[in-house]
Amino acid sequence: MTGRMVTNYVGDGTLKKYGVRFTSQVWPGDTLTSVATVTDIREEEGESLVDLEIVTTNQDGVAVITGTATAKINS
Repeated sequence: MTGRMVTNYVGDGTLKKYGVRFTSQVWPGDTLTSVATVTDIREEEGESLVDLEIVTTNQDGVAVITGTATAKINS
């Protein structure tokens, strides 16, 4: 679900880097909310890139997944 949120946000085929880890247990029936926050927009080797911080929380506001991603964007 977290990965789908990121690709829906940046578009298919644009991810350059993606890494997440579970930080807490996820149980059947949990309600999960994923948020991607832009931490940087930069140029690298002629490409425009966006860096994202990713957090997925459960219904109690506890972070269950954290990570980062980098994607190519159109400038």
